[in-house]
Amino acid sequence: MPRRQFIKDLQKTQSEALPLGVHDVEQGEDDGQFTFTFSGTPAAPFLEAVKITALVPDLDEYPKNHTYMLFSSDDAPQYIGAALNDVRGMSRKSVFELIDIVSARLARVTPDKDGDTEMPDSQTLDEDQLEDEDEDDIYDSDHEAFGGMGDPVPPTRQGPTTAGKVSAAGGAFRRRIRSDLRAAKQSGFKVGQLGLLLDGLNCYLTISIRASKLGISGAAMQAWQIRPNEYLILIIQYPNGYKTAEELQDLDSLRLAPNIGFRVCASKRYKPTLQEAIKAFTVIQKTEGRDSLAASTNSIPAPEAEPEEGGLRETFISKPLNGLLQERLVQILRYRGVGMGWQGAEEWFLEVASNGPSGADQVPDACFEPEPPNEALPPIVNDDHYLARAGKHGLERSFPLLAMQFLLRHFVRCTDFCLVCHRKLTTEVEAIKPYVCDQPLCLYQYMTLGFGPSIEHEILAQPYVVDLLISFCYASATGGKLKDYPDGLALMIPPINPAGSAAAAHGYYSQPNTAPLQQGQNSASADCNVYDVGFDKDRLELIFFEKPAQCPVRRGSWILLRTQSGLEGLEMHCRVADVNYYPTITLDPPIALAPLASVPDNVLAKASSTGTPKKAITPAPTPNWATASFQIYQQDFEELSKSEKCLAICKLLDTLPTVKAMQEYLAKKRPSDLKSWVERISPAALSLLRWIIASNRACIMQVDGDGASQTQDRMSGMNGYMQFRFAMGAPDKEQRFMTEVRKTTTRLTLAHPTIFAWHGSPLPNWHMIIREGLHYQNTDHGRAYGHGVYHAKDAMTSLGYAGRQYYPIDGNRAGQGAWPQSVLRISSALALNEIVNAPEEFVSCNPFYVVQHLDWIQTRYLFVQCVPLDERLKGCLDRESSPTSAHPQDPKRTPSGISNKKIVIPASAIKSGRGTGEDSSSGGRKLTKVSKWQSPFKRLKGSGGFSDPIAIEDDGSASDTTDTEDVELLIEEPEILVDEPRNDSSATSVMKPLEANDTDFIPGTLDYKTLPLMPTPTYAISNTTKRLLKELQNLQTVQQTTPTSSLGWSLDIPKTENVYQWLVQLHSFHLLNPTLPLVTDMRKTKLHSIVLEIRFNKDFPYTPPYIRVVRPRFQTFAQGGGGHIVAGGAMCMELLTNSGWSSVSSMESVLMQVRLAIASEPFARLDLRSKGDYGTGEAAEGYMRACRAHGWVVPEGFAEMAYGMGKGA
Repeated sequence: MPRRQFIKDLQKTQSEALPLGVHDVEQGEDDGQFTFTFSGTPAAPFLEAVKITALVPDLDEYPKNHTYMLFSSDDAPQYIGAALNDVRGMSRKSVFELIDIVSARLARVTPDKDGDTEMPDSQTLDEDQLEDEDEDDIYDSDHEAFGGMGDPVPPTRQGPTTAGKVSAAGGAFRRRIRSDLRAAKQSGFKVGQLGLLLDGLNCYLTISIRASKLGISGAAMQAWQIRPNEYLILIIQYPNGYKTAEELQDLDSLRLAPNIGFRVCASKRYKPTLQEAIKAFTVIQKTEGRDSLAASTNSIPAPEAEPEEGGLRETFISKPLNGLLQERLVQILRYRGVGMGWQGAEEWFLEVASNGPSGADQVPDACFEPEPPNEALPPIVNDDHYLARAGKHGLERSFPLLAMQFLLRHFVRCTDFCLVCHRKLTTEVEAIKPYVCDQPLCLYQYMTLGFGPSIEHEILAQPYVVDLLISFCYASATGGKLKDYPDGLALMIPPINPAGSAAAAHGYYSQPNTAPLQQGQNSASADCNVYDVGFDKDRLELIFFEKPAQCPVRRGSWILLRTQSGLEGLEMHCRVADVNYYPTITLDPPIALAPLASVPDNVLAKASSTGTPKKAITPAPTPNWATASFQIYQQDFEELSKSEKCLAICKLLDTLPTVKAMQEYLAKKRPSDLKSWVERISPAALSLLRWIIASNRACIMQVDGDGASQTQDRMSGMNGYMQFRFAMGAPDKEQRFMTEVRKTTTRLTLAHPTIFAWHGSPLPNWHMIIREGLHYQNTDHGRAYGHGVYHAKDAMTSLGYAGRQYYPIDGNRAGQGAWPQSVLRISSALALNEIVNAPEEFVSCNPFYVVQHLDWIQTRYLFVQCVPLDERLKGCLDRESSPTSAHPQDPKRTPSGISNKKIVIPASAIKSGRGTGEDSSSGGRKLTKVSKWQSPFKRLKGSGGFSDPIAIEDDGSASDTTDTEDVELLIEEPEILVDEPRNDSSATSVMKPLEANDTDFIPGTLDYKTLPLMPTPTYAISNTTKRLLKELQNLQTVQQTTPTSSLGWSLDIPKTENVYQWLVQLHSFHLLNPTLPLVTDMRKTKLHSIVLEIRFNKDFPYTPPYIRVVRPRFQTFAQGGGGHIVAGGAMCMELLTNSGWSSVSSMESVLMQVRLAIASEPFARLDLRSKGDYGTGEAAEGYMRACRAHGWVVPEGFAEMAYGMGKGA
């Protein structure tokens, strides 16, 4: 009853701890009425408590559709009544939730001890600016941020405020926000805001970084479905206003959900739109998905989807990371507060979650041991804000920065952790894709909660890769090579008869000590009842001759049906379609499987039909009710022996349609999934298929066939073989391999850093190879030449080790160990690996390369010998085509392909082909060590480490302009300085506040004739001129609509005589930070601006502009200067080189970034001893020296742009 629920909620609120400042919650005189008193917060106490009355006008609508009316006592201050009128979001809230909302609103408008008074009208939203409450369908009471409809969230206990507690919307509150966000910015991340962040209301914060800066190999990005130019974005939602790290740690677990939320996404923009952010936190229930359980998902596109240009989408592991951040981050930060590192805090969290909380004295010392950094990863991934703040004044730490660093730890190193329990994996297996630990429950949740890859996307995009994976698994099962099984998935399968089943009849898996079972007898591992029935093949009906008391099956059950006439042993797997007319039940069209030895070819062709048969398959005309028997799919897979599990896997895979048939079904039924094909694929077979695809931890990409997107990667010299791009190992494996290549090339002075060689292995081994990687723990063919990974110099040698043929060249029938439904019909496989070119240092180099160092090996291609059913594909494989650009190989060690032809490898497929001094992840930049003056988050790791310079404002890449509101968010607002009060309390000395428009800069006063400028450009290109005119028009609009002081730069457009040469003045640095040394120096010298000359090349916007300081002169870095101004006056920023420039950058963004760069550490200082201006020649020389020092690419045509008619000009 509504009234009963209201009374229950009210009593519960009275019995528990209340929000700060709330007391005396009592039931009112009328139905649906209650009162409470509010005395303020410790930071802003009331002189006299205020009584608030809340009334539910229609109690019958409680708790699903009700609203509230609020009243204050007559003697309450006027601003209290105004604040109550402005309270929004009261619909469908419980009693406690309403009290929490009202108290938070009153706390924000109450004058505090620091003298902050009620916010002026300009800082609050007018009532007509707010959406009507009835139209707000985003944050209603059943939104996840409020903990669910009708379920009040238990409050936190009252207590003293912490050091991190700040008054919402006050000056200290805004300063703390800016401090936290600047910490994230200074660490190399981009920061964005959406909503009413500085007003202490509902808002979103975004912390992002470009994927190319995370040290992830190109192969890993392909496997993870993320693009190098995309941003990895962490969206943090604050439904009740921004909370500091200290405030969040003071909340118990039940109070966290209403106050914070996390989403991990990817986008081409550094932050989403407000609508996208709302969609990311809008949870919908997926009831008809790929899982047997209803799964929750977001309304933004899935990782495999192609969103609109720049749109927001999920990453491949967004779901597990969202849960990890929401459920564990704050508690882990509490453990970090007592001295634990990330790893120790996570391990202790799992220990407490498993065994209950323990005393601090029981925490093992290992939890306090520091975790060594991964040297193969860039510094921004290894950085730890918690350690960086250790020992510094104050305990304040930036929660957004800590959250992002925790996210990067689990995103970049996702293969080191279980995707479900997030426990660090102890296996030595390196994989390029993340997976789960060996706990069956984790595997079950991984599949049922939708954490795994979308098999529908894989089938649509890469059908031949799926065919390959199934064929590998089938061959491994028949060969007894499986090590891991799909345990934990609750697979219910048909009964297994090892000696009498169709699998045994194939002859591909034998058990020496198993005797055939007699009729009616079941295997000990398959304790399933046998039901004798009559089968009508025309009507697809069964009738029970001896009717059981209760129907043993239900609609949707799968059965194994055997007929006892015609073909003996014919198995038909059917789904029960209808049981309403029991003892007669109706079946869906059966899937017929038959032993090969006893079935004629013409019947076999029908039995192996890939589509859904229209009628039951029967050998010959029979009476309407043919004698038959069936068993139900009720054998528990986990109860079987290993050999029986192999047989069960083969039998389930036999029932699958071909991959092409599944692709055609999905293409016709979009947006459907395979689970909806209920009459053709059993749940057990579908779960097994998902396990095969999800457990693949290598990156395999189609080169041949339909749907292949990289035909330019096809290699020549291997006619008749299907090619796949192939990568294995951890995400940093490519970086470790490149490091070894660089070291060896330098040490041995190699002209060709790497060589290529073949590795062949029997088909049953490949299922485990693509999961474990190449190693030499097992011995299949002996080790006559030592321990290591064996490689052959020609393909024919490796084919001898790749095993026997499974398909005849011209036949249509599957042979031993081959998946009958394969459209590729694979017979053997071998890999082409790239190896460090140091054969003399191998264990052996003749007749085989025996490589003992696994980091010296990187897989590149997988070649599959097959007899495809598709004639077009077969013809494509037989055609020879040479790459347009070949990778240079060592002529003495070039491997041979089929028929002793030398192979030709496309240059685009090989990372090492870009040179030993370059790194693919850094866009071909040379790896050098920079000087000590560079800021920490731009440091380059030399000697083979990771190269990841980050520009001050735009992450080293200006392809996405930072919004003005986000730049202004990082600028400290002017403070009002108040002297200490004298004994006379009525007199207070107040310094004049610095107004937003208070600047000493006056536009239009610069005398151009006194400036030493470069020669006027004589070139003019039509497209470039149009772009520059458009930029000038945009800057003119900005200057006309923005206060001069807020802008911080000035361009006198009427005096700009040549669009290729601009003069810009930077000013008002005191509004960025009044304590800057540059501000002091400019006041001493009575300077009001810094004059810049900007020159554009004829190729702009495809090459960056050249920016130099004309006046005044600055101290060099050797003299203690900074601000990214090198000797000579040129601006030293990667953004202004080809390495960091993007053609979509706007000049407004460039000017903003240059101004912030000058104001960043190490701080710029004026050269007070020198009064002259910079010359044109010294600036150009300084610019090129800086580019050489950093390994940055000088723009083409720079000399013509910088020197005009020549160096002497």
